[in-house]
Amino acid sequence: MRNKHALLCISLVALIILCLTYNISRAQNVTWDDYVKSVQHGKEVKIEGISSGDNKDLTGRIYIPREGTGPYPALVALHGAGGIFPYQLWWADWISQQGFIVLSIDSYCTRGHLCEHSSSDKDKNRGKIMKNWKKVSLKQRMFDAVAGYQYLLKHSLVKKDSIGLIGWSWGGTTALFTQKFSKRLSLPENGFKGTIAFYPNFRHVQNHRQWKGSGKIAQPTLILYGKSDSLESDGSYKKLKAAKHPGPVTVIGYKGAVRKFDELGPHRIKKHPSVGSFAKAFHKESFERSMEDVGNFLTDNFGAR
Repeated sequence: MRNKHALLCISLVALIILCLTYNISRAQNVTWDDYVKSVQHGKEVKIEGISSGDNKDLTGRIYIPREGTGPYPALVALHGAGGIFPYQLWWADWISQQGFIVLSIDSYCTRGHLCEHSSSDKDKNRGKIMKNWKKVSLKQRMFDAVAGYQYLLKHSLVKKDSIGLIGWSWGGTTALFTQKFSKRLSLPENGFKGTIAFYPNFRHVQNHRQWKGSGKIAQPTLILYGKSDSLESDGSYKKLKAAKHPGPVTVIGYKGAVRKFDELGPHRIKKHPSVGSFAKAFHKESFERSMEDVGNFLTDNFGAR
């Protein structure tokens, strides 16, 4: 009997590993067509604004698992300076198939800046708002994250005590600040349960007055960045770790990767009036590793998959 039980356990473990490997291997060969499909898979929603901010209602896209009945853990997804990109919606779609609801919030559209989710960073309108991203302040974007949290609390398929954050670039910055200010936000169900931040500009963020003056990161946090990204630095993350945030905070740097290592595209140089020139490029190995790292973080802290 024990042998049969052991054999059953081994078989189940092997099946789980096979399924996870299958999901990752399919995504390794992601194409722009996959991005297009992911944009289409999301359902457009309206999100009620909150009085703490500018009280403006928001738009967004929600991704719900195509299998199962729920309730599911959930993530609020925050875009960077250039708005919601297709690759971010691919991530939202992929994560939803790991057993999560993902709500991608658009902080630009209802404020008259950009309502585009399908174009690449060749889009001139994206470049325009990227250079003027401060038109929607970091503080306001934190309130947008809170609006997304409150939206998910009311959703019938969401586990109310299992809502987290994910963000890219300045969206990742916003996610980290939201954790730092979590006590002041006083969210129901004890607030966000964890954070994933892709390349959150930490070399610049660490010197921000509000960063220094706010609290500790008290929830599990995963930061992913390219070691060759000029807007990030190993030294800044060493300081972050040395600050002993209770989180815990896990920082993973990918060797040979620059900014947007997780978005399809050739090596190119972008210029920004605030941070200067920096490189962007897809890096397949780092992308694949980031999928594993994100999947493991979600499993360890939310239990879905």
